[in-house]
Amino acid sequence: MRKTQAYRLPQPAKLAVGNLCYTESMQDSRIYWSQWEQKLQGLGVSELAAALLDGAGSLRLLAAQLVHAGTPFIGASSAADQWQALAALLEDKDSAQQFISFLREEDHS
Repeated sequence: MRKTQAYRLPQPAKLAVGNLCYTESMQDSRIYWSQWEQKLQGLGVSELAAALLDGAGSLRLLAAQLVHAGTPFIGASSAADQWQALAALLEDKDSAQQFISFLREEDHS
């Protein structure tokens, strides 16, 4: 007769994720809205950008993750801060709607 032998698989380490802390570069994206609006206006695509943001739905979350993933390649700079702010805007539906309204306003003062 064969003896059966019990094999014990190694237990994975217990990983706990507490509060995720973003750097101070994760600031409110509103500080960049005027700059972004001016760039989009200069390119003549502000209404297109507003329409894409408005219709993107849950694809905004995917876009935000792509921006987050690409930001380390930019390095520590004000450009990286703006990309992080854009990712934060894309992740937050209310902020995205507010930015869409901001883009569609005639007078930003």
